[in-house]
Amino acid sequence: MLRMLFNEPRRKDQGELMKANESIRSYIQLINDIPEKERNQQERRYMIWSGSFIRSLDELEQSQYAAERYGERVVSAYLDEMSEEELDDYHRHLYFYKNAIIRLFAILDKLGQFMNERFRLKTEEIKARFSYFTVLRNMHTNRLYVELEEQLYQLKEQFNDPVERLRSERNLEIHTINADLLDDLLKAAEAKKGTEQRIHTENIQEHLHDLMSGCEMTYHATRMIFTYISKMAVSSSRYPHDLS
Repeated sequence: MLRMLFNEPRRKDQGELMKANESIRSYIQLINDIPEKERNQQERRYMIWSGSFIRSLDELEQSQYAAERYGERVVSAYLDEMSEEELDDYHRHLYFYKNAIIRLFAILDKLGQFMNERFRLKTEEIKARFSYFTVLRNMHTNRLYVELEEQLYQLKEQFNDPVERLRSERNLEIHTINADLLDDLLKAAEAKKGTEQRIHTENIQEHLHDLMSGCEMTYHATRMIFTYISKMAVSSSRYPHDLS
C-alpha cells in the first residue's frame, strides 16, 4: 500500500512476517474445515478475530517500511540545517515511526486478549485492563500452557531492551504527561538553554533498529501463538471448543 509513495511494487511477504501470516491462515483453515452446520459461534468469532491479525501485521510492516524509507532521506544533524524538502521527510519519518510503535503494541495487546479468551486464562481477575505482558506474567507465574509460555517468555527476554525503549516512546506519545515527567522535561530543557540553542534531530538509526527488533518480536510471537493453537487442534479428534 505505502510503497506506492516511493514508486515501488507491492511487497512480497518473506521472512518472519510470511511465517506469521502462514500460521494465522493455517489456523483459519482448520476452522474452515469444520462443516458450516457444525461450526459454533465461538469458532466463527475466532476466525474473524484471527483474520484481523493479518491486516494488522500488514499495517505494521507498511508503517515500519515508510519510516525507514523517509529516514534514509534525512542526513542533517540539526533542524536548522535542513531544506524544506528534507524537513518534510523528517516529519514524515517521525509520523510513520510513531504510527508503527502504536500499531506494534496494539497488536501485542490484541494477542494478549486473544490468548486470554482462547485459553481462558482469566487475566482480568489479576488486572482489569491488562496488556500482552500482563498475560505473559500470568502464564509464567501460574505455569499455564507451559510449552507456549516458555517460548513467549524467552522471546520477551531476548528483545526486552529495544521493546522497553519502544514502550517508553509509546507511552510518551499516547498518554498524558504526568507532573513528575513534565518537571523532568522542563529541567532538561533548562539545562540545555544557553549551551545548545539548536535543535538536534532524533537518532533515526537507533530508533529504526529498535523498531525492527520490536516488529521481529511481534512476528515471532504471532507465529508461535497460532502454531501452538493449530498444533493442539490437529492433535484432537475434532477442532477443540475449549482448550483450557
